[in-house]
This record gives sequence, C-alpha cells and structure tokens, in this order.
Amino acid sequence: MKHRERVIAAINHQEADRVPLDLAGTTVTGISTNAYINLREFLGFPVDESPRIAHLHQGLVWPKEDLLDHYDIDFRSVYMNKSPRGFALTTNPDGSFIDEYQLLWKRAAYDYYPSSVPLAEAVIDDLKTVPWPDPRDPVRFINIRDQAVHFAEHSDYAVIADIMCRGPFELAVKLRGYEKAMTDFYLDPTFIQALLEKITDTVITLWDGYLDAIENQCQVVCQGDDLGMQTALLISPDIYRKFVKPCHKRIYDFIRAKTDAKIFMHSCGAIRDIIPDLIELGVDILNPVQRSASGMNIADLKRDFGKDLVFWGGGIDTQQFLVTASVNEIEDDIKKTMDILGPGGGFVFVPTHNLQPDVTPDRIDAVFKSAIKYGGY
Repeated sequence: MKHRERVIAAINHQEADRVPLDLAGTTVTGISTNAYINLREFLGFPVDESPRIAHLHQGLVWPKEDLLDHYDIDFRSVYMNKSPRGFALTTNPDGSFIDEYQLLWKRAAYDYYPSSVPLAEAVIDDLKTVPWPDPRDPVRFINIRDQAVHFAEHSDYAVIADIMCRGPFELAVKLRGYEKAMTDFYLDPTFIQALLEKITDTVITLWDGYLDAIENQCQVVCQGDDLGMQTALLISPDIYRKFVKPCHKRIYDFIRAKTDAKIFMHSCGAIRDIIPDLIELGVDILNPVQRSASGMNIADLKRDFGKDLVFWGGGIDTQQFLVTASVNEIEDDIKKTMDILGPGGGFVFVPTHNLQPDVTPDRIDAVFKSAIKYGGY
C-alpha cells in the first residue's frame, strides 16, 4: 500500500498492510538535534550541516528526507511560520530568548525551560492590555499552501497539520505560574476563566488562518494541551470539565467545521479519567499514550477505547526503558506492543515522546527496524 492509503486505513480503524510509522511528523513525536546527528553518523549518512529547526523550545529538528525514507516513514508535516511555540521574539547574548507571550526561555541540557511568569501578578483588567501575539499576522501563513500541495499532489505521504500553539490550560499555567493558576480555579475563577478564553480565542484564530491556507489538504490536524502528571491529572476531572473542557470544545468544534481531517489530541501523563470526555468532544486520535503513567496500560486502553480512538504512540517508553534497554529487549517490547495495539487498525507507531540524546542511535535504529519487522498484518 502507499503511505497515504495505509494511514487513511489505520485512522479509520482498518487493518492496512502494516501499522503506519511516524518520526517527526509532529513536534511531540520528533527527534532532538544531538540524537539526530548521532543517528545519522551511526547509519553512515552524510552530515547534515544545518539541521532545520522544528521546535526551538524542545530542541527538535526536521530530519532530512534520506532518514525518513530509510525507515519508510508515512507522514510529512506542514508547519506555520513564526508560531508561538517556536518563535523567538528577542534573543539574548546568553542564548535565552523571549517569545511572543513575553515568556523568557533559558537553556537547559538539551532544550529550554520557561523562567519567567509574565502574568503572575495580573488582574482581570490587565488581560485587555498585556502584550499579546497577533494570530492574524500574514507572515505566519506564508508557503503553507505550497507545502500542503507539494505533499498532497506530488507525493503519497499522509499530510499532518502540525501543532502550532499550546493549548489553553498548558499556556495559562505557564503565563500565570503553576501555583497561582491552580489556586485561581478556587480563589479567582473569574480571572483564570478569562485567561483560558483569551488563549482559546487566539488558538481558534490561528487555526482559522492555518486551515484556510492548507485548503483541506491534510489527513490529520494536531492540537496539544498537557493535562497529566506521571500519577494523575494536574487538575481534577471536575475542574477540567468546568473550566478547560468548554475551551477544548470550542477549538475542536471549530476545527471540525473547517476540515474533514482527523483531530489529534496530545497530552502527556495519566489522563485516563478524561478520555471519555475527549471522545465526547470529537477527538479521533490520542497521543502519546504514556504507558508508564498511572492508568495508561495499553491493553486496557485498547479494550476500553479502541473502537473510538486511534492510539498514536505508546510504542515504547522514552523516559526509562529506551534509555537502558538492550536491542533484544527493544525488539521484544515492540512485538508485544504491535500484538496489543495493532489488531483492527487504529494504531500509529512512534515512541512515546521525542527522542532525546540519552537514547543511543543503535537503540533508535532498533526501534524503527523492529516496528517494520513486527508491524505487518
């Protein structure tokens, strides 16, 4: 089968010739710069002198076509220029930068972390005057249609409209600070609701321009909003349903009205308690299926939600297992994963999250070789 045909079957819960494979189709299924350089060297590929940055904050690159072709990757993504997730408004001599939301990002080991809290002391009236990005800036949408048409009409890859903005909850807690945002739900609900709605308005306006530009040339539309920790949700299901779920509904209803593409929702962590809510909202695809988190056993999820959701990820744990496992252990793990998540379609294979430099290239190579070996129907 051709790539796009294979993907369309899988995301419609049908068995294709094999499980589709993703690598760097989204900014939550990618590969970091050093891991990419190491993998190319391991494979004997030419040095990529200037890797193209996919996501500045996370230190990710877009792999060159030779690497994607080597592993027979089924997806290519269309990305927006100057996105709030990847655009440095001001770069400082120490390498830190300020983004469009006035968040200061500082360098960590492999990526960046937010070290400022712009709205920590804000009150509701301040939301009318705080510096805010212009979601209608036409620079954002330059070449989007050309990218989409190139992949849609001149290749057989499945096309992804990639994540280009943080979700309402995730951005709100970064701008407000986790402690302040969490107490706002109880002590200042009017403020946190207004902030969530302001972010939601921006997200919808970004999607409006993005989807107009892409002209329905994609099979998958990706939106993220991290809601989980390793052991539980960051907020209770009741708080999610009262404050955040209505924002997600607005976003997904808008996307659904603009495109026939499947809706992909990214959230790390233990989110089982709200998976029925996501299905109710019209989410088609769940990523990443962080199986090391509480309640995220892949066999249970496939049994309970496999008729309604496509699982995009959950292929292998990148936090601990993939860092230390032997090549044989990786192969065995992927075979078991394919046996659990593959039947009936509804599964796209990719490691649980972005590949970091602590994952050695021989292990990354084993991941994708094993996925090809055991992913057939």
